[in-house]
Amino acid sequence: MVTPAPACEVYGAPSVRSVRGRQMQGFPKPAGVSRHVRALSLCCATGLVLLMFAGCGKRGASVEFVEGVVLVDGDPVAGATVFFSPVANAGGSSGLPAAGRTGTDGKFLLNATAGARPGAGTAVGEYVVTVVKRESDPVPEPDASGRLPPQPPEVEVRDVLPRRYSIEATSPLRAEVCKGANKFLFELTSDSKKKAK
Repeated sequence: MVTPAPACEVYGAPSVRSVRGRQMQGFPKPAGVSRHVRALSLCCATGLVLLMFAGCGKRGASVEFVEGVVLVDGDPVAGATVFFSPVANAGGSSGLPAAGRTGTDGKFLLNATAGARPGAGTAVGEYVVTVVKRESDPVPEPDASGRLPPQPPEVEVRDVLPRRYSIEATSPLRAEVCKGANKFLFELTSDSKKKAK
């Protein structure tokens, strides 16, 4: 005759299967923890989870779509960075700082630097606009062994556009972002054209 295998033991008690709502034998009840304390702990844990999920649904600041074109002497400016800086007014500043980069056709899409999704634009308000484009001499390439020249030359960085457009205090460019889609055209004049006038 074959005898059945002995029941598994947990904490020295035989294992017994649970039958609808009855406590399983073999698993000791936690000592000193009442049903009310367990219920309160469960409620607190559930509340914390709900608070975490509620925080995940926050949306960024309310922004309006902003696009534009930058030209210098009538030609599109490629590879420039366009900055919108909020103008301070009596009630503080309105608006969000934002930036965009021009493509080969001089067009840019504005992105608020904080609190909005990329390409969304920026908040309603008045802005000082600066446009920056800089170039530098090419950096020497390493030789076949991967070494750079013993004394690398100093790299000179130059403003491609007139400097007045790259500084908030001297930039003549202004923009007012309104509700809805906003399109701007910034026509810059090079220093040589300005002197010829």
